[in-house]
Amino acid sequence: MQNNRAPSAPTFEVRVVTAVLITATIVALLAIVWQSAQVFLLLFGGILLAVVLRTAGNAISRWTGLGVRWAIAIVLLLMVAGIGGAGRFAAPSVVEQAQSLQESVREALPKLRARVSGFAAGEEVVDRATEAGESMLTDGAVLQRIAGGFSSVFGVTAGLLIILASGIFMALSPSAYTAGFLRLIPPTRRRRARDVLEALGETLQGWIIGQLLAMLFLFSATWLMLVLMGVPLSFLLALITGIMAFVPYIGPISAAVPILLVAFIESPSLALQVGVLFLVIQTLEDNVVLPLVFQRTVELPPALLITGQLVLGAIFGILGIIFATPITALAMVLVQELYVADTLDDPMEGTLGVLPELDGAPQST
Repeated sequence: MQNNRAPSAPTFEVRVVTAVLITATIVALLAIVWQSAQVFLLLFGGILLAVVLRTAGNAISRWTGLGVRWAIAIVLLLMVAGIGGAGRFAAPSVVEQAQSLQESVREALPKLRARVSGFAAGEEVVDRATEAGESMLTDGAVLQRIAGGFSSVFGVTAGLLIILASGIFMALSPSAYTAGFLRLIPPTRRRRARDVLEALGETLQGWIIGQLLAMLFLFSATWLMLVLMGVPLSFLLALITGIMAFVPYIGPISAAVPILLVAFIESPSLALQVGVLFLVIQTLEDNVVLPLVFQRTVELPPALLITGQLVLGAIFGILGIIFATPITALAMVLVQELYVADTLDDPMEGTLGVLPELDGAPQST
């Protein structure tokens, strides 16, 4: 004889214990994620490297007809050869110019202090610049901070190895990782999850291409400007500007400081002219180069991008600032795909800067 009685509801004590256990588990997982944040950022760097290798490998595969894995191997060999060649032929010149840059900054700051000695605000600015310049160029504080971001996990070498190894493995077999992730999604939602992953991949690919082109543009334009203006150490200053362009807004502004100081040694008028031309180059990059490159990717409002850099930088340090832009771009894609498109059922036609039409409401023009 079957017992048709409905199962009894859990008692109050059981519900309380269950709720406490669930809460404790969530808190423990969040604590683990928080303590391992640097590791996740390093893995995210590996994802960016994988996108770079896969994009370059696909291009070489299309041009040569080789398999993608062989094409990625060629990309790696070219990267090693390029780094080795740069170290062999360019490193001595860069080191020499870096030493000259230190001496130039030490020489420029006293001259600048003498010129603004009659202004209290000017003296305070120069004092702060002196402390920052000496800390950056003499004591190596910036390098120490960058190293500290990695050393909090496994050290600089281990951090780079994590990025390199994870990037290579993910580039060689991306389907293995995406398939494993999709197995965690309910079967009815896997097709949609695959579409979202493809959108995220396209966003990362577009962002990387855009960043490389922006860095190349700033390096070339700055080098040409400094050479034409007769500013010493033009190659090193342009190289610093191109590398710092990896961090939008904050990077180029920071790179402008040594450029202006070196130009100021020659004459204040030259520093003013260089500053104006550098502002023109930066404006051209922000309003012409990047919009043309990013026209097929998610457009990040400048205020949102700066906010993302400040928040992630305050939480994760230098690694947060470096990866703030792609992380913010991916967050925008997730919001658009999972919330705006799926939850709100909004097709997102047009651009984000256009207000959607409201039923029954007059539209402004």
